[in-house]
Amino acid sequence: MCAVAFALLLAVAYGLPLGAHADATALDGLIALRGPIATPIATAAAHLADPLPVAGILAGLVALGWLFGRRRQAHAAAALVVASIVTTETLKVVLAHPRVQELVSSAHIGAVAFPSGHATAALALALAAVLVVPRGIRAVAAAVAAVYAIAVCTSILVLAWHYPSDVFGGMLVASFYFCAAVTVLHALDAAGSRTAAGRPRSTAVGPPAGLREVLLVAVALAGVAVVARADDLARFASDHTLATVTALAVAAGSSALIAAASLLEP
Repeated sequence: MCAVAFALLLAVAYGLPLGAHADATALDGLIALRGPIATPIATAAAHLADPLPVAGILAGLVALGWLFGRRRQAHAAAALVVASIVTTETLKVVLAHPRVQELVSSAHIGAVAFPSGHATAALALALAAVLVVPRGIRAVAAAVAAVYAIAVCTSILVLAWHYPSDVFGGMLVASFYFCAAVTVLHALDAAGSRTAAGRPRSTAVGPPAGLREVLLVAVALAGVAVVARADDLARFASDHTLATVTALAVAAGSSALIAAASLLEP
């Protein structure tokens, strides 16, 4: 399903004038979010998916998997992140295609852009985090991972590093390899190769003390911020409807994929 969706997205972005126009219109609206506060925040968030931070986060996730005794899952997580990134970088070259849209006056996106490497890396790491942690803390890990993925994917759009279709394409590549990793893990389990080190009892593991409270406070603060800027947000949504829909789709898509991933791996 991920591969089919990727092919359809590519056809719409490259082959349909309406798709290219929607891509450019949404990007042009998201660029309008730049400002003295938003731009530095977006820049910092986007760089969290640069090669060095990605390598550091992945190393931490693998170590976390070993700490929880989920070595098989840790190896699968490393494989899915590396495979996702390598595949995306290869596809970017193979599928290179100029997309010059007059609507986007303040951005220059090269032909080698689909799918987005930053979006791929961000969602692959988010899915890897869900894979390596035991069930007891998976909900917390999924929430943190979703925030990370949404922050990176939204930021690279605000900064005009990629078109929206590039971001969704990267998300699909990462999802494809997560499904492949889970399929292999389940096949190994079905073949009777599960080990005690690979699958410890995760029900005894709970979230660190106070972490849920911190998350609740963060959600509450985010809600207060949204209410405080409700008029500005409503005005932006009215002026840039497609951009708003795109930003919501990135957030909803990332959250849905990570939530589904947390259910796939026991």
